[in-house]
Amino acid sequence: MVRILTILVLLLVTQPDTWGEQYDVYLLAGQSNMDGRGRVSELPDELSGPIDDAIIYYRNAKQNSRGWQTLRPGFSVPPKYSGELPSPTFGPEITFAESMIDSVAKRKLAIIKGSQGGTNLRVDWNAGIQGDANSQGTQYRDFIETIQMATEDLSQRGDEYVIRGMLWHQGESDRKSDAAVHARRLKHLIAQIRTKTGIADLPVVLGEVFDNGQRDSVRTALRAVADADANIGLVSSDGTTTSDPGT
Repeated sequence: MVRILTILVLLLVTQPDTWGEQYDVYLLAGQSNMDGRGRVSELPDELSGPIDDAIIYYRNAKQNSRGWQTLRPGFSVPPKYSGELPSPTFGPEITFAESMIDSVAKRKLAIIKGSQGGTNLRVDWNAGIQGDANSQGTQYRDFIETIQMATEDLSQRGDEYVIRGMLWHQGESDRKSDAAVHARRLKHLIAQIRTKTGIADLPVVLGEVFDNGQRDSVRTALRAVADADANIGLVSSDGTTTSDPGT
């Protein structure tokens, strides 16, 4: 995940001429790769505690942050976990937040995270038809609702915010999908989220799934989506390893 930092900073950072307190909001969505399976116990000391100037609103079907919380490791729900947050695992929001805070002086970071392992783009994240809830997947509807709840909460607190970009990391459950079909579904998801946020050119960064020889169609689709849009970047998984014994 180290190489994610450079491309995220290059694609997502915008430094406006504003003064006073305001949050830069980033949307984090996907399945287990986004939810996070890294062990908090293995983090270095400088990343294992609360992160100054960063907050998170985390929500999925199994658990939620109960509103905005100071960002720290543990906003992740690993398989068979039934405890409270923070959990023993973490996602990419930790190193992402540290990098963004270091790169954008005097700005506060707010992360809206909606993720759940085992979900897929074909059904769960299906963006369907605008305004037709019956055509949309449960995970997509929940994420849109989470964005609305989180931003309304910021406004009610008297905070100002600007949505700066989105991170998407998902794909294992769609490995049997045709590459062109997966690309079309992902483009549609991004288009719908841009419509819902009112930001037509919302920057998006896609995390490439690990190459285990069974996800070629997903990897091909991710590259095609990134190549077709100047405001979409791809973080390559080349050269990485995985802790998942099933891959």
